Amino acid sequence: MVFWKNSKPPVAVPISATRFFTKFQNWLARIKVSRAWITIAALTVVGQMPRKVMLLVGSIVGKLFYVFNKKRRKYALANLEICFPHWPVEKRDHVARDHFRRYGQAVVDLGMLWFSSEHRLNRCISYKGIENWTKADSEGRPVIFLTPHVVGVDLTATLLARHVPLCTMMKDMKNSIMNERIKASRSRFGLKLYSRSKGVRPLIRNLNNKVSCYYIPDQDFGLKNSVFVPFFDVRASTLATLGRMARMTNALVLPVRAYLNTNTGQYNVTIGEPLADFPTNDKYVDARRMNAVFEEIIKESPEQYMWTLNWFRTRPDNGPSLY
Repeated sequence: MVFWKNSKPPVAVPISATRFFTKFQNWLARIKVSRAWITIAALTVVGQMPRKVMLLVGSIVGKLFYVFNKKRRKYALANLEICFPHWPVEKRDHVARDHFRRYGQAVVDLGMLWFSSEHRLNRCISYKGIENWTKADSEGRPVIFLTPHVVGVDLTATLLARHVPLCTMMKDMKNSIMNERIKASRSRFGLKLYSRSKGVRPLIRNLNNKVSCYYIPDQDFGLKNSVFVPFFDVRASTLATLGRMARMTNALVLPVRAYLNTNTGQYNVTIGEPLADFPTNDKYVDARRMNAVFEEIIKESPEQYMWTLNWFRTRPDNGPSLY
Protein backbone atom coordinates (compact mmCIF):
# COMPACT_ATOMS: atom_id res chain seq x y z
CA MET A 1 0.00 0.00 0.00
CA VAL A 2 1.32 3.45 -0.92
CA PHE A 3 0.74 6.03 1.82
CA TRP A 4 1.79 9.10 -0.19
CA LYS A 5 -0.59 8.59 -3.11
CA ASN A 6 -1.68 12.24 -3.17
CA SER A 7 1.63 13.71 -2.06
CA LYS A 8 5.29 13.44 -2.85
CA PRO A 9 7.13 10.44 -1.43
CA PRO A 10 9.57 11.14 1.45
CA VAL A 11 13.02 12.14 0.36
CA ALA A 12 15.68 9.69 1.43
CA VAL A 13 18.68 11.23 3.19
CA PRO A 14 21.91 10.07 1.55
CA ILE A 15 24.11 7.96 3.78
CA SER A 16 26.99 10.37 3.15
CA ALA A 17 24.94 13.28 4.52
CA THR A 18 24.01 11.27 7.64
CA ARG A 19 27.66 10.45 8.25
CA PHE A 20 28.60 14.09 7.78
CA PHE A 21 26.11 15.30 10.41
CA THR A 22 27.21 12.56 12.82
CA LYS A 23 30.84 13.58 12.41
CA PHE A 24 29.89 17.23 12.79
CA GLN A 25 28.06 16.53 16.07
CA ASN A 26 31.00 14.51 17.36
CA TRP A 27 33.33 17.36 16.41
CA LEU A 28 31.20 19.87 18.32
CA ALA A 29 31.17 17.58 21.35
CA ARG A 30 34.97 17.33 21.27
CA ILE A 31 35.23 21.13 21.00
CA LYS A 32 33.05 21.56 24.10
CA VAL A 33 35.15 19.04 26.03
CA SER A 34 38.38 20.69 24.91
CA ARG A 35 37.14 24.18 25.84
CA ALA A 36 36.14 22.95 29.29
CA TRP A 37 39.53 21.39 30.01
CA ILE A 38 41.39 24.41 28.60
CA THR A 39 39.32 26.72 30.83
CA ILE A 40 39.97 24.54 33.89
CA ALA A 41 43.70 24.40 33.13
CA ALA A 42 43.95 28.16 32.55
CA LEU A 43 42.08 29.03 35.76
CA THR A 44 44.19 26.55 37.72
CA VAL A 45 47.45 28.10 36.49
CA VAL A 46 46.35 31.70 37.06
CA GLY A 47 44.90 30.71 40.44
CA GLN A 48 48.38 29.87 41.72
CA MET A 49 49.89 33.21 40.72
CA PRO A 50 50.54 36.09 43.17
CA ARG A 51 47.35 37.81 44.29
CA LYS A 52 48.06 41.10 42.52
CA VAL A 53 48.68 39.27 39.25
CA MET A 54 45.42 37.35 39.67
CA LEU A 55 43.48 40.57 40.19
CA LEU A 56 45.07 42.11 37.09
CA VAL A 57 44.32 39.07 34.92
CA GLY A 58 40.76 38.95 36.27
CA SER A 59 40.21 42.61 35.46
CA ILE A 60 41.35 42.00 31.87
CA VAL A 61 39.08 38.95 31.60
CA GLY A 62 36.18 41.06 32.82
CA LYS A 63 36.86 43.77 30.26
CA LEU A 64 36.78 41.12 27.53
CA PHE A 65 33.47 39.82 28.88
CA TYR A 66 32.06 43.35 28.65
CA VAL A 67 33.20 43.77 25.04
CA PHE A 68 32.23 40.38 23.64
CA ASN A 69 29.25 39.21 25.72
CA LYS A 70 26.66 41.56 24.22
CA LYS A 71 23.70 39.74 25.78
CA ARG A 72 24.93 40.09 29.36
CA ARG A 73 26.10 43.65 28.76
CA LYS A 74 22.60 44.48 27.54
CA TYR A 75 21.02 42.98 30.69
CA ALA A 76 23.44 44.84 32.96
CA LEU A 77 22.82 48.23 31.41
CA ALA A 78 19.06 47.66 31.26
CA ASN A 79 18.87 46.55 34.91
CA LEU A 80 20.87 49.55 36.08
CA GLU A 81 18.59 51.88 34.14
CA ILE A 82 15.48 50.18 35.59
CA CYS A 83 16.75 50.28 39.18
CA PHE A 84 18.56 53.63 39.10
CA PRO A 85 16.75 55.81 36.54
CA HIS A 86 17.92 58.93 38.41
CA TRP A 87 21.58 58.10 37.80
CA PRO A 88 23.33 59.78 34.86
CA VAL A 89 24.00 57.46 31.92
CA GLU A 90 27.73 57.86 32.51
CA LYS A 91 27.44 56.55 36.07
CA ARG A 92 25.42 53.51 35.01
CA ASP A 93 27.95 52.73 32.30
CA HIS A 94 30.81 53.10 34.80
CA VAL A 95 29.13 50.74 37.30
CA ALA A 96 28.45 48.19 34.52
CA ARG A 97 32.07 48.23 33.35
CA ASP A 98 33.30 48.00 36.92
CA HIS A 99 30.97 45.09 37.58
CA PHE A 100 32.37 43.11 34.67
CA ARG A 101 35.90 43.67 36.02
CA ARG A 102 34.88 42.42 39.47
CA TYR A 103 33.10 39.47 37.86
CA GLY A 104 36.21 38.59 35.86
CA GLN A 105 38.26 38.67 39.05
CA ALA A 106 35.80 36.35 40.79
CA VAL A 107 35.96 33.93 37.86
CA VAL A 108 39.77 33.87 38.01
CA ASP A 109 39.52 33.24 41.77
CA LEU A 110 37.82 29.92 41.02
CA GLY A 111 41.22 28.47 40.14
CA MET A 112 42.52 29.51 43.56
CA LEU A 113 39.45 28.08 45.27
CA TRP A 114 39.80 24.76 43.47
CA PHE A 115 43.33 23.78 44.41
CA SER A 116 45.05 26.34 46.65
CA SER A 117 45.97 25.39 50.20
CA GLU A 118 43.62 26.27 53.02
CA HIS A 119 46.38 28.46 54.45
CA ARG A 120 46.39 30.61 51.31
CA LEU A 121 42.62 30.76 51.18
CA ASN A 122 42.54 31.96 54.79
CA ARG A 123 44.53 35.04 53.74
CA CYS A 124 41.94 35.86 51.07
CA ILE A 125 38.86 36.02 53.29
CA SER A 126 37.83 37.64 56.57
CA TYR A 127 34.66 37.16 58.61
CA LYS A 128 32.79 39.61 60.77
CA GLY A 129 29.69 38.65 62.74
CA ILE A 130 30.28 34.89 62.94
CA GLU A 131 29.12 35.17 66.56
CA ASN A 132 25.58 35.74 65.26
CA TRP A 133 25.59 32.17 63.98
CA THR A 134 27.29 30.88 67.14
CA LYS A 135 24.56 32.39 69.30
CA ALA A 136 21.79 30.91 67.16
CA ASP A 137 23.49 27.52 67.23
CA SER A 138 23.80 27.63 71.03
CA GLU A 139 20.05 28.25 71.19
CA GLY A 140 19.40 25.24 68.96
CA ARG A 141 18.13 27.40 66.09
CA PRO A 142 19.05 26.59 62.48
CA VAL A 143 20.20 29.51 60.33
CA ILE A 144 19.42 30.66 56.81
CA PHE A 145 22.29 32.76 55.52
CA LEU A 146 20.56 35.13 53.09
CA THR A 147 22.55 36.85 50.35
CA PRO A 148 22.02 38.20 46.84
CA HIS A 149 24.10 37.22 43.80
CA VAL A 150 27.27 39.21 44.44
CA VAL A 151 30.59 38.24 42.89
CA GLY A 152 31.85 36.67 46.13
CA VAL A 153 29.10 34.09 46.67
CA ASP A 154 31.14 31.08 45.52
CA LEU A 155 34.17 31.62 47.71
CA THR A 156 32.09 32.79 50.69
CA ALA A 157 29.81 29.74 50.83
CA THR A 158 32.61 27.25 50.17
CA LEU A 159 34.88 28.58 52.90
CA LEU A 160 32.07 29.29 55.39
CA ALA A 161 31.37 25.55 55.36
CA ARG A 162 34.67 25.05 57.23
CA HIS A 163 33.11 26.70 60.28
CA VAL A 164 29.39 26.00 59.90
CA PRO A 165 27.51 22.82 58.89
CA LEU A 166 26.10 24.20 55.65
CA CYS A 167 24.03 23.30 52.61
CA THR A 168 22.99 25.15 49.47
CA MET A 169 21.61 24.58 45.99
CA MET A 170 23.13 25.15 42.56
CA LYS A 171 21.94 25.23 38.99
CA ASP A 172 23.38 22.40 36.91
CA MET A 173 25.57 23.63 34.07
CA LYS A 174 25.11 22.39 30.51
CA ASN A 175 28.78 21.42 30.21
CA SER A 176 29.10 18.27 32.34
CA ILE A 177 32.86 18.64 32.84
CA MET A 178 32.61 22.19 34.18
CA ASN A 179 29.58 21.18 36.20
CA GLU A 180 31.50 18.41 37.98
CA ARG A 181 34.51 20.70 38.53
CA ILE A 182 32.32 23.40 40.10
CA LYS A 183 30.50 20.86 42.27
CA ALA A 184 33.79 19.38 43.47
CA SER A 185 35.19 22.80 44.38
CA ARG A 186 32.06 23.96 46.21
CA SER A 187 31.89 20.78 48.28
CA ARG A 188 35.64 20.78 48.98
CA PHE A 189 35.22 21.79 52.63
CA GLY A 190 31.97 19.98 53.37
CA LEU A 191 29.33 22.20 51.76
CA LYS A 192 26.31 20.03 50.91
CA LEU A 193 25.07 20.70 47.38
CA TYR A 194 21.62 20.05 45.93
CA SER A 195 20.39 20.60 42.40
CA ARG A 196 18.09 23.58 42.05
CA SER A 197 15.70 21.36 40.10
CA LYS A 198 14.86 19.56 43.38
CA GLY A 199 13.46 22.72 44.93
CA VAL A 200 13.80 23.70 48.59
CA ARG A 201 12.79 20.38 50.16
CA PRO A 202 16.40 19.21 50.69
CA LEU A 203 17.20 22.58 52.30
CA ILE A 204 14.22 22.30 54.65
CA ARG A 205 15.22 18.75 55.57
CA ASN A 206 18.75 19.94 56.43
CA LEU A 207 17.47 22.91 58.44
CA ASN A 208 15.32 20.56 60.50
CA ASN A 209 18.52 18.60 61.21
CA LYS A 210 20.27 21.83 62.35
CA VAL A 211 22.35 22.16 59.15
CA SER A 212 22.39 25.81 58.13
CA CYS A 213 21.45 26.94 54.63
CA TYR A 214 23.20 29.39 52.31
CA TYR A 215 20.29 30.82 50.32
CA ILE A 216 20.59 32.97 47.17
CA PRO A 217 17.02 33.45 45.85
CA ASP A 218 17.31 36.72 43.88
CA GLN A 219 16.34 35.52 40.42
CA ASP A 220 13.24 35.60 38.24
CA PHE A 221 11.91 32.03 38.29
CA GLY A 222 8.61 32.91 36.66
CA LEU A 223 5.23 32.80 38.38
CA LYS A 224 5.55 29.53 40.31
CA ASN A 225 6.07 30.10 44.07
CA SER A 226 6.57 33.81 43.33
CA VAL A 227 4.84 37.07 44.13
CA PHE A 228 5.24 40.53 42.60
CA VAL A 229 6.82 42.91 45.09
CA PRO A 230 9.09 45.94 44.61
CA PHE A 231 12.79 45.59 43.95
CA PHE A 232 14.29 49.08 43.75
CA ASP A 233 10.72 50.42 43.38
CA VAL A 234 9.97 48.19 40.37
CA ARG A 235 7.66 45.21 40.76
CA ALA A 236 9.62 42.01 40.26
CA SER A 237 8.68 38.33 40.29
CA THR A 238 10.16 37.31 43.65
CA LEU A 239 10.36 33.89 45.29
CA ALA A 240 8.11 33.70 48.34
CA THR A 241 9.83 30.67 49.87
CA LEU A 242 12.13 32.34 52.42
CA GLY A 243 9.36 33.07 54.92
CA ARG A 244 7.90 29.60 54.49
CA MET A 245 11.29 27.94 55.04
CA ALA A 246 11.96 29.99 58.18
CA ARG A 247 8.48 29.29 59.56
CA MET A 248 8.61 25.53 58.88
CA THR A 249 12.05 25.07 60.45
CA ASN A 250 12.07 27.77 63.17
CA ALA A 251 15.18 29.15 61.48
CA LEU A 252 16.74 32.56 61.99
CA VAL A 253 17.60 34.56 58.86
CA LEU A 254 21.04 36.22 58.88
CA PRO A 255 21.88 38.62 56.00
CA VAL A 256 25.34 38.10 54.50
CA ARG A 257 27.39 40.69 52.62
CA ALA A 258 30.48 39.54 50.72
CA TYR A 259 32.68 42.33 49.36
CA LEU A 260 35.80 41.89 47.21
CA ASN A 261 38.34 44.51 48.31
CA THR A 262 40.46 45.00 45.21
CA ASN A 263 43.12 46.90 47.18
CA THR A 264 43.86 43.97 49.50
CA GLY A 265 42.58 41.13 47.31
CA GLN A 266 40.52 39.93 50.26
CA TYR A 267 36.85 39.01 50.44
CA ASN A 268 35.35 40.76 53.46
CA VAL A 269 32.30 38.82 54.67
CA THR A 270 29.87 40.40 57.13
CA ILE A 271 27.19 38.26 58.78
CA GLY A 272 24.40 40.45 60.11
CA GLU A 273 22.09 40.03 63.05
CA PRO A 274 18.88 37.97 62.64
CA LEU A 275 15.99 39.68 60.88
CA ALA A 276 13.62 40.90 63.57
CA ASP A 277 9.92 39.97 63.44
CA PHE A 278 10.52 37.51 60.61
CA PRO A 279 8.74 35.60 59.22
CA THR A 280 5.22 36.98 59.29
CA ASN A 281 2.12 35.20 58.07
CA ASP A 282 2.08 37.35 54.92
CA LYS A 283 4.16 36.07 51.99
CA TYR A 284 4.06 39.48 50.31
CA VAL A 285 5.44 41.21 53.41
CA ASP A 286 8.17 38.58 53.78
CA ALA A 287 9.17 38.75 50.11
CA ARG A 288 9.34 42.53 50.24
CA ARG A 289 11.46 42.34 53.39
CA MET A 290 13.86 40.01 51.58
CA ASN A 291 14.20 42.37 48.63
CA ALA A 292 14.79 45.27 51.02
CA VAL A 293 17.71 43.34 52.52
CA PHE A 294 19.12 42.82 49.03
CA GLU A 295 18.73 46.50 48.18
CA GLU A 296 20.64 47.52 51.29
CA ILE A 297 23.52 45.15 50.48
CA ILE A 298 23.62 46.14 46.79
CA LYS A 299 23.65 49.87 47.49
CA GLU A 300 26.85 49.54 49.52
CA SER A 301 28.80 48.29 46.49
CA PRO A 302 26.56 48.20 43.39
CA GLU A 303 29.41 47.21 41.07
CA GLN A 304 29.65 43.81 42.81
CA TYR A 305 26.06 42.76 42.18
CA MET A 306 25.27 40.43 39.27
CA TRP A 307 23.39 42.90 37.10
CA THR A 308 23.62 40.43 34.22
CA LEU A 309 20.68 38.45 35.67
CA ASN A 310 17.34 39.06 33.97
CA TRP A 311 15.56 40.08 37.18
CA PHE A 312 12.59 41.62 35.38
CA ARG A 313 11.86 39.00 32.71
CA THR A 314 8.40 38.08 34.05
CA ARG A 315 6.01 41.03 34.17
CA PRO A 316 2.69 41.51 35.98
CA ASP A 317 -0.36 40.63 33.86
CA ASN A 318 1.93 39.30 31.11
CA GLY A 319 3.15 42.82 30.37
CA PRO A 320 5.85 43.53 27.77
CA SER A 321 9.44 42.63 28.55
CA LEU A 322 11.61 45.38 30.02
CA TYR A 323 14.52 44.08 27.97
